[in-house]
Amino acid sequence: MRLRSAHAKARATIVAGLATALLCSSALAPVSAYAATADELQNRVDAATQAYGDASAKVSELQAKIDESQAKIDEVNAELPEQRERAEQSLSSLYKMQQGTPGLVSLLLSSDSFADFFTTYQYLNAVQRSNTDALAELNRMEGELSAAQQTLQAAKDEASAQQQQAQTSMTEAQTALDELNAQIAAQAAAEAAAQAQTEAQTQAQSQAASSPAASAPAASTPSNPSATDGSEVKSDGEWMIGMASAYSVDSNTGGNATASGDELTDDSMSVAVPLSQRYLLGRSVQIRYGGKTITAVVNDVGGFAAYGRVLDLAGGCWKAFGCSSASDWGVRAVQYRFL
Repeated sequence: MRLRSAHAKARATIVAGLATALLCSSALAPVSAYAATADELQNRVDAATQAYGDASAKVSELQAKIDESQAKIDEVNAELPEQRERAEQSLSSLYKMQQGTPGLVSLLLSSDSFADFFTTYQYLNAVQRSNTDALAELNRMEGELSAAQQTLQAAKDEASAQQQQAQTSMTEAQTALDELNAQIAAQAAAEAAAQAQTEAQTQAQSQAASSPAASAPAASTPSNPSATDGSEVKSDGEWMIGMASAYSVDSNTGGNATASGDELTDDSMSVAVPLSQRYLLGRSVQIRYGGKTITAVVNDVGGFAAYGRVLDLAGGCWKAFGCSSASDWGVRAVQYRFL
């Protein structure tokens, strides 16, 4: 995929406009309202990343051709001095003979007959022409190789410019996406806090209004009893955005054990959710990152919600996204939904 400057400029303009519109939008909008926009930004990041990879490959290919051409030029240049010397010696010898110098006389006297002399003279002429032709051929090759190298260098400069344009576009799109994710995370935290406060107030009012008598109606309980801290998540298949960490058998405090009883391996396509969301155990979850979507099962819980994380990915998940270890993944913003 090749990038043209007009495309890169248009991409940068669109991304900048999206980022501005998103950051200036109302803080009261639900997190899920940004899912389509996050998808679009992620697609732009992926497209720019692909363009950068294509341009980088083209630069490497052209550089290899330039190096090959330079090697041939060096080889020709190494032959030129010797060939020039041969041609000069041949020309000098022939000139002396043609001018009737002692060299020609010596050649004539050393010949058994005029036929031998004539044959030798023709041979020297042939040698001179051969050396001259070889020199001319080397000069011609040097000129052609130099011209080809200039063409290759111009193509490489163009590919390098496209590589830089793609990198700039990729950086701008990623920055806009990171800013959006940060805003969504802050908004989600604010919404969770507000929801927790509302539920606490409702529960307090319900308890105050209830009678201590055994016949009095009991206080209502939330639909998810283990999520009374306001950490309920949308579990109807709607896409959300949050921070995901990673873990392995070695870093798991329970070794290869999970909350669901499943065995944890370094290839498990599974995730852990916060302790307060145990009710999600057994559910499937789709996770989208870097243009790739995977499906995993929720089979473990952990105490990582306090660090602002919504998922903890097991080995099979971070490997599917191209990472070599849990630390290589670190903590990244992902899109996810429970099925």
